[in-house]
Amino acid sequence: MSERKPCPFCGSTSLGYQTSTEDREGYPTNIVCEDCGCAGPWLYLKKSELPKESFQLPKKALELWNKRKE
Repeated sequence: MSERKPCPFCGSTSLGYQTSTEDREGYPTNIVCEDCGCAGPWLYLKKSELPKESFQLPKKALELWNKRKE
């Protein structure tokens, strides 16, 4: 699994992810800081790309989270 960069606002590494209702593009998904609520960019994932375990983060969403400029 990719390294989790800390939240750019509060410095927390407690990250989760959220998804919205599936549509024709897939599941809108993004990474969210569980302490302050800062959210990364949304992207669409297929059901097969969503983690099977609740403690895991979607790889593509985490890559976007980690790409941001500090």
